[in-house]
Amino acid sequence: MNRNDEFRDWMLENEDNPELDIVMRKILDASASDDQYLEEEGFAEFKAKTGVHRSEYWKRIGYYAVRTAACLFIPLLMTCIWSTRKAFNLEQDWVTVCTSIAETENVILPDGTEIRLSPCSQIFYPEKFTGRQRKVMLVGEAFLDVTPDTRRQFVVSLGSMDVVVHGTRFSVSSFPEENEDEVALIEGSVEMRFSNEVGSIFLSPGELVKYDRSTCMTERRKFAANYFEEVVNAGGLQFSNERLEDIVASLNRHFKVNIVIEDDSLNDERFFASFINGETADEILSALNSGNIYRIYKRDNITYITK
Repeated sequence: MNRNDEFRDWMLENEDNPELDIVMRKILDASASDDQYLEEEGFAEFKAKTGVHRSEYWKRIGYYAVRTAACLFIPLLMTCIWSTRKAFNLEQDWVTVCTSIAETENVILPDGTEIRLSPCSQIFYPEKFTGRQRKVMLVGEAFLDVTPDTRRQFVVSLGSMDVVVHGTRFSVSSFPEENEDEVALIEGSVEMRFSNEVGSIFLSPGELVKYDRSTCMTERRKFAANYFEEVVNAGGLQFSNERLEDIVASLNRHFKVNIVIEDDSLNDERFFASFINGETADEILSALNSGNIYRIYKRDNITYITK
């Protein structure tokens, strides 16, 4: 049994534990009210009771949620949503929205902020924003059009970092099963505040930053912001120097397909491409392979990629 499974089982075993509810409530309330001391105190208490570090906390919650939100097994999905809400005591003050494979969801927050949630993603947000921050927690991918508010910052918590927003449109991607987080800014300004020694990075419109959680390295570059937004609005896919392994994971999320890279040496092949005309997963894989880097074959409804 791996550590993610152990964490899931621990959550299920303790879902009726009132002490756990108190700890979870402390973390969420402190995050919403921008009380850094209480938030750190809550995480410290959580770590003492579970042995889980702060950086691993959101990662494991997200991994569990995303894995079950794949909806390959509907009963397991419902158990996930119910138990997660139960453990977090979300019924009273917090809202959680999950998407499954090939599903997107448009979410409007209490302040009017609009969010387009991508497949296999999850967002937590309070029913009402209070305090000096408007804080939400995201696992997965989303495009956000944030309502400006000079009195209260908007913050997207990813676990590895906080994305601090100043009235803007941007996209963010952070899947626990992938090593890289990505923030792409369309309009306004955002600050990426990392939970380690990396510090902070400020983005300007038309800039994209990738953060490798395994190496703590960042990569910044320009991109065509208007075209990127067009791709998002069309429900398309855009890959900006993406690893083939991550592209395959994205295709498995966006389409009801099962694609497997059979040769691990292909995982780190990188591609630039955009698809906005309703291309299928097979068409995307064929288009990416214009240089005959890999070979594709199918067996038992599984698509294999090999050399």
